Amino acid sequence: MRNHTSHNILECCGCLFLAAALFLVPAHVCFAGNFTKTVEHYTVSSLGFTVGDVTTTQRMTEEGGVPCVQFETRTAVKASFLWMGYSLETIEKGTLQKAGLVSYSRKGRDNGATIDIEGRLEDSSFRFDVHENGVARSVVIPRSSYDYTTMECPEARIGFSEKPQITLRVLDVGKMTVVKRDYRLVRNAYYTVAGKEYPCRIVDFSDRNKKARRWIFWDGSAVIMYRQDSKGEKESYSVRATSVTKGM
Repeated sequence: MRNHTSHNILECCGCLFLAAALFLVPAHVCFAGNFTKTVEHYTVSSLGFTVGDVTTTQRMTEEGGVPCVQFETRTAVKASFLWMGYSLETIEKGTLQKAGLVSYSRKGRDNGATIDIEGRLEDSSFRFDVHENGVARSVVIPRSSYDYTTMECPEARIGFSEKPQITLRVLDVGKMTVVKRDYRLVRNAYYTVAGKEYPCRIVDFSDRNKKARRWIFWDGSAVIMYRQDSKGEKESYSVRATSVTKGM
């Protein structure tokens, strides 16, 4: 139960906040005078009960003159039902450049078990260094084997005008493996957060590990996910935004 739940919640949280500006804004454009920071707060619910919260921050900046996006996600989940109990506390960080995700880390505790994962793009591969139960191991994924990572939320930006359904090779950072994921545009819509309506697109996606529906939007400076309803192999949950704040 623990592995399925943590993977599905973490992927959702990881995708909530990654800005896609790097793929659309020329490298010479200065961020001064534009919104460069987006903070979102979410509640996590399961079976109609609130079981946790998520806070995400994404910031557009530069490293060595190269535009990048830095993100951080703090997740706290504690569920207690008659048939099971579950807790998750993690801090997830990463950096995107124009080539996509270039660094990633996830640390915390999953039902008492320590999570310690460091990942980085190097030598045309994405390498994960994992420490669990006192044992270290590495997972190396060739960059040529995937189109995007789950952190990049491609469904917010890909065009559905010619095909209502698109299949992409996606590096699932939660499972550290590449999956074929089908994306289908349901419709364009609006989603209300704290009394304010935001435009979004509703997209269904599925792969061999999970199915989900996302209310998501590229607003010109960030990819923002307003809601996700997910079903994994053994559980279902919903993550919904309660506030969205932009600033310098």
